[in-house]
Amino acid sequence: MKKNGWRWAMAAALLGLWATGAQARKKMLDREVFDGWKQIVAPRISDDGRWVVYGLNPARGDGQTVVYDALSGKADTLHRASGARLFGSSGSPWVAAKVVPTRAQQRREQIDKTKADRKRPDTLVLAALGSRDRIVVPRLKSFQTADRDGSGVIAYLYEVVPAKDTSEAAKKAPKPKKFNRLVLWDALSGGDSTVVDSVESFRLSRNGRLLLYTLKGDSLRSVRAWNDGRDTELYAAKIGKTGALAVDDAGRQGAYLVTADTTSTGARYDLYWFDTKDRKPRHVAADGAANGFVVSEFGPLRFSREGGRLEFGMNRPPRVVPKDTLPEDEKSRFDLWSYTDTLLMTQQLAGLERLRKQTFRAVYDTRRGSWALLGDESLPSVTLAEADGARYALGTDAGPYKWASTWESPGKRDLYAVETATGLRRPVARAAKAEASISPDGRYIAWYDAPRGEWRAAATAAGKGEAEVSLSARIPYPMYEQGFDMPDDPSAEGMAGWTTDGRAVIYDNFDLWATDPSGRRAPECLTRGAGRRDSVAFRYVELDPEAQAIDLSQPLLLSAFDRASRDAGYYRLPAGGGEPQRLVMDDHRYTFVGRAKEADVLLWQRENFGEYRDLWLSGLGLEEPRRVSEANPQAADYRWGSVRRVAWDDMNGARAEGLLYLPEDYDSTRRYPVIVYFYETHTDDIHKHLHPQPSWSIVIPAVCTSQDYVVFMPDIHYRTGYPGQSCYDAVVSGAKMLIDRGIADPDRIGLQGQSWGGYQIAYLVTRTNMFRCVSAGAPVSNMTSATGGIRWGSGLPRMFQYEHGQSRIGGSLWEKPIEYIENSPLFFANKVRTPILLRHDDADEAVPWYQGIEYFLALRRHGVPVWMLNYNGQPHNLRRYADRLDWDRRMMQFFDHYLKDAPAPRWMERGIRAVDKGIDRGWEE
Repeated sequence: MKKNGWRWAMAAALLGLWATGAQARKKMLDREVFDGWKQIVAPRISDDGRWVVYGLNPARGDGQTVVYDALSGKADTLHRASGARLFGSSGSPWVAAKVVPTRAQQRREQIDKTKADRKRPDTLVLAALGSRDRIVVPRLKSFQTADRDGSGVIAYLYEVVPAKDTSEAAKKAPKPKKFNRLVLWDALSGGDSTVVDSVESFRLSRNGRLLLYTLKGDSLRSVRAWNDGRDTELYAAKIGKTGALAVDDAGRQGAYLVTADTTSTGARYDLYWFDTKDRKPRHVAADGAANGFVVSEFGPLRFSREGGRLEFGMNRPPRVVPKDTLPEDEKSRFDLWSYTDTLLMTQQLAGLERLRKQTFRAVYDTRRGSWALLGDESLPSVTLAEADGARYALGTDAGPYKWASTWESPGKRDLYAVETATGLRRPVARAAKAEASISPDGRYIAWYDAPRGEWRAAATAAGKGEAEVSLSARIPYPMYEQGFDMPDDPSAEGMAGWTTDGRAVIYDNFDLWATDPSGRRAPECLTRGAGRRDSVAFRYVELDPEAQAIDLSQPLLLSAFDRASRDAGYYRLPAGGGEPQRLVMDDHRYTFVGRAKEADVLLWQRENFGEYRDLWLSGLGLEEPRRVSEANPQAADYRWGSVRRVAWDDMNGARAEGLLYLPEDYDSTRRYPVIVYFYETHTDDIHKHLHPQPSWSIVIPAVCTSQDYVVFMPDIHYRTGYPGQSCYDAVVSGAKMLIDRGIADPDRIGLQGQSWGGYQIAYLVTRTNMFRCVSAGAPVSNMTSATGGIRWGSGLPRMFQYEHGQSRIGGSLWEKPIEYIENSPLFFANKVRTPILLRHDDADEAVPWYQGIEYFLALRRHGVPVWMLNYNGQPHNLRRYADRLDWDRRMMQFFDHYLKDAPAPRWMERGIRAVDKGIDRGWEE
């Protein structure tokens, strides 16, 4: 027995050595790999479902466009290409993409600033799918492809640089100028093309039959249209400018803006419309056409899908500012804050450019030849119904509630039914505080009444005798978000859209309901209560983005999320509603990308903690799924880890949950250093894939587990008035659970969080010394001053956040002064003993960075080891890649020092002096 036992021990030891060796062959994720980790962008599927085109871009380096052939299972690559577009027929498919200079070339241009005017231009590449045919066009400006009716037409604009002529005659002649050349090329007709020089702008119809373009010569501006082989001049003038262009999808009509004004500001435009039958432009609207309003160059100019409406923008005549004749030292510059202002000065300044370019919706009926201004200052937002024949539009006005938005949650607005023929309006609802929608035929408006917690609807036409009705009063389940814990009215679960028979489809926590806006029919549960029965939240997936309404006579695709297990997938809803049929449901997160227009083929993505969101093809029933992409095959070479849900009882005896990320070779007999990250709730994101990348603010779980950390993300549920204590109850009890279960080393637990998470960390360390170190980004430290602070990105004051939003105090500073003080870490900074790494950037647009300064100064005064990083000019979350790399490195050095006993880098021991800024980084390379 002893001999056999020895042999088994030897075998086990050898197996252990083999396993250790196999594990050792896997590499650790660190900042060295970040640059090359790739992301899939802008995936598209061809109309016949055979081709998939997508971008594949590394964090740093040269991206590429990948073209996948589902028939052969092979992929082709267009290097450094982006913005790919599919066009052509199923028998002759093409892809067009823009090719940019190499990253090395771009970097050299950035370094050599003296040659900035020599920036390398982009290139157009046209590739015939299924063959090696390529067409390359240098010096690309822009391109547009036709994507309807199997058209093989592309229009592209490129710069022509005349060849250098060194002859004696050329030296005496004027130097030839560069100019833009427009090419209209048809891949399906043997490559026939139309060429026009000196083109300024252009617009191609979706079927490729109409090209509208503008010419800019030395003494002439003109607008021309090419259609059915004919080129027609629509407008010409010796002076002035041309503005926006528009063509309809069918290539039957177009519109354009022109002006005789040559000033850089204050130009007034005329709008012209034409059809391709007679090519005779009609002057639609001009200066002072509607009570002093003029056509604006900043408004959208577009046709409806059916082509019966042309939308454009109007505004008051632009103000002409007199020429400035004063020197700088004679000017006074100031902002006047007045109690009479509806919006604070900060809001006005933050939205200054938007206000300067604000326009109001006008619509031209191309069939009747009449137009109307629908919006103005008292009704700034107007949404048209989908159908061209709709008599009414939806108008919204938040003006009456802007004053109170300082302390109330933004979102209240009045709703109006607006006649599209006349612009006349009548009120439908007051102080609606959630989404609103108009039916495709314009007959009804539906909105969510947040205070009542119900969906309501009203007829747009007056005098019908149809009263406002409740869509959801007879639905015996809540229509608001599950688990909403802010001191405000909960938001709606949402609305799927309108059905072809005129009903509004709304959601409860689990199921879909078809509701009658006239109130005659009772609500119908389309999913027959299966969602609530099985704890699965069903949501409608729109397969055709161009469909006006949901066709219940056809089966529907539903996304599904199991609120108990957190599994996700897709179900099919039978035609007319019924028991949903499961297609796929597992431990992944799924994202729908698109459906082929002419084939029963779906393109989608799936992901989980260890699996990147690659692309998959399948039938409509998700049958025979085929993986299309493999963005990061190198992931198999690295240590990754796993994730699981954990549950425990918090400080109040309530059940709590969280996510636990473990190293790949997790040893249950060993205690680990732990980084606890938190914000609000995380368990619903158990299958979210966070790829290796430098931190924009927070820790990346896979990077940490690869470096032998355990990462813990507890869910936090809040009580109004006690946000800090609510966090304490969840985080501290969760950390104790990890210690009790033998997972965490009690002396090596750190905290990390950003923004709201940063605030909670700042609070926690005033209440407990159980954490070895903490890193808090953009923390609010003093609620009494933060409530009167400004969100500089929007200019909004922050009061509403405390009274009704995330900060969850539930009242004003004057109503609840004690709660503001008790939840402010600054007032208890003298109790802190935990080393802290703060980060607060001086261009933070959400949390005023002086909040970080206040806390830093208080901690420093009380002898707490504290560092604060301020990345100059960076916002709330880091954007600049170099800063992200720097922050990632310093944050992990901080944790490695305190949680793994690594030597402290010089920047932690001695700081970095201002005179060494940008020279000495404070670490050993």
